[in-house]
Amino acid sequence: MAFSLVATACGNDDDEPGVSDGPSAPSDEPGDEPSDEPGDDPSGGGDEPSDEPGDDPSGEPGDGPTDDAVVIGEIGPPEDTVVTVCDAPSFTQIYAKVMANQGFAENRGFEIDFVACHSGSAQAAALVSGQVDIALNTPDNMLQIRNADFDVVMFAQTVDNHFFDIVVSNNFGEIDCPQGDWECAMAALNGTRVGVVARGVAAEQIARQLLDSAGFDPDDTTYIATGLAGTTLAALESDEVDWAITFEPGLSRAELDDIGYAPFRLRSGDGPTELDWPSAVMITARSYWDANPNTVLNYRAAILESMAWLRDPANQDAVLEELDAHLGLEPDVAQYIFDNNIGSMTVTAELDPVRITNNVNYAVGRGILKEAQAFGEFAVGPGIDVILPEALVPETTKVGICTAASFNGMVAHISVIKGFLAERGVEGEFIQCPSGAANAAALIAGEVQFVINTPDNMLGIRNAGFDVVMFQQLADKHFFDILVSNNFGPIDCEQGDWQCIMEALEGTRVGVVARGVAAEQIARQLIDSAGLDPDGATYIATGLSGTTLAALSSGEVDWAITFEPGLSQGVVDGIAYSPFALRGGDGPSELDWPSLVNTTSREFFDNNRNTVAIYAQTMRNTMDWIRNPANRAEVLEVMDDFLDVQGELAEAILNKNVGIFSLNGALQPARLQNNVDYAVGRGILEEAQDFSEFSVSP
Repeated sequence: MAFSLVATACGNDDDEPGVSDGPSAPSDEPGDEPSDEPGDDPSGGGDEPSDEPGDDPSGEPGDGPTDDAVVIGEIGPPEDTVVTVCDAPSFTQIYAKVMANQGFAENRGFEIDFVACHSGSAQAAALVSGQVDIALNTPDNMLQIRNADFDVVMFAQTVDNHFFDIVVSNNFGEIDCPQGDWECAMAALNGTRVGVVARGVAAEQIARQLLDSAGFDPDDTTYIATGLAGTTLAALESDEVDWAITFEPGLSRAELDDIGYAPFRLRSGDGPTELDWPSAVMITARSYWDANPNTVLNYRAAILESMAWLRDPANQDAVLEELDAHLGLEPDVAQYIFDNNIGSMTVTAELDPVRITNNVNYAVGRGILKEAQAFGEFAVGPGIDVILPEALVPETTKVGICTAASFNGMVAHISVIKGFLAERGVEGEFIQCPSGAANAAALIAGEVQFVINTPDNMLGIRNAGFDVVMFQQLADKHFFDILVSNNFGPIDCEQGDWQCIMEALEGTRVGVVARGVAAEQIARQLIDSAGLDPDGATYIATGLSGTTLAALSSGEVDWAITFEPGLSQGVVDGIAYSPFALRGGDGPSELDWPSLVNTTSREFFDNNRNTVAIYAQTMRNTMDWIRNPANRAEVLEVMDDFLDVQGELAEAILNKNVGIFSLNGALQPARLQNNVDYAVGRGILEEAQDFSEFSVSP
């Protein structure tokens, strides 16, 4: 999420000791995307990257790494000598490039492997999936990741003030306020049009807080998504928006190109107390911190050494060269951006508990965070009193799980065979449930406690009087998708144009898993949403993947709604093709809902909340394990054993479907409510139900 990675903070007024005072192995314990912060675009757009500076043991700036500056003995040598870090083209990320290019990392016994993560959501996904070890984010975005039940922790600050700031279009005219008087400026801007990176996330939240703190109703202002810096500048110049909340290089470009001006500066400490927090923190998974405390502390120390090098006037020419290499900026622009932003970069790298707690309050007040968290719950490092939740004790230690040989079913399968569930005190026993009807029957009979299902199928069970509840998303996108038989021939439509495709398929024969259930309902909705009569098509039950492919190959059906491994096998074997992809987000708004949820009976949930929470956490961890590229070979082995697919087919299935898994497992009320509307519209559900009626939060 959508999450994002970026941050800002001013001075450090806590008494946290420096890195050099840290023990060889800190005592902290392990644990487990709508946010904004894309990486900066050298051409004029981008959000913030994700890494964090460390303490300079000497406390003095220098020209580069020296033997005196290295205190590995006091911290301990790094456990992990190759640290994978998110990389994005932004000024905030420059410290990481300096750390690598100027030898600070090498001098501390590790090297940096950069992975491109050009948005906040990409950085969050990379950290959650294990593709990177360390990322950068705003503290509120980081808290939102925790809110989604991933135990990410912060260990350093990189930006002590804000990197987001305000720019007012020259088209709007001069504001008659003293420079820096943010309340006066917001009074002049109340009720106007503001450009934000994306709707609902960090930039909009900051804009709303500015208006709110100045005593105005944020809903009286119009918020327009203008994207990264380049498109935001275009919107300011064309008079699409009156002002914007954006970041570098857009802030400096606006002034240099005479597009806009800053009536006050968040980066210099102007603004309300609610926005007084550091805007960029370094984050990692608690499990990585637990396994590699000295690596993290050395990384933190190298950040601070890099910051000291950046500030040293003797290095200015080399700094501009680094900015040119990293952002492609001409010297005058690079110098301007450097001068405007170096003052907000950290001077201690130490986390500031007071100001970060202020960010917690801001996040709760803006609805970003469900409830407040104490500093020790999410911060690690020398001198930080760590607060850890007590381990959950399951009420039931043996549970039945419905299983079927499908790509989605691999999540539960892997959690059991790899011992992930057993590690948390729960034994899983599989019961074969080859269809939705079998799933429902097994759950109602009490043969199983956990079933994955489409949300509309789950609602249909509720419609029949059984109080089943959902507690987790497994697939944020669709696992059902469309295949058109090669016998039908090519369709003269643009790839992805689902409306054009459905018009070409009007009145044809469609294969569905079974009559009247999920696949047929999706097919009918596609036809209906395209403005056609669903009863004009012929629906033929073709069963699971093998028999559906046979029906496509023989000409029995012209197209089908099916799932893996049939979707990939149909393409690999030259039987059919996919003219658009529900899994890729194509399709009508009526089908915009998560396609797979974890369900249980309300009775089991009420009596076994810890067991359900353990199960949900384990499924989340298993999805992260599947996503991690380091485990790809092992995932393919499981697919061979569980799905009986190998080689090119297995690779195709994994590539096409790993992205549908939920990033954090959190239920999405708005999109699930859209499924309710779909279910009512299709006659699956007699009447609408509210999200709170069928969902629980373990």
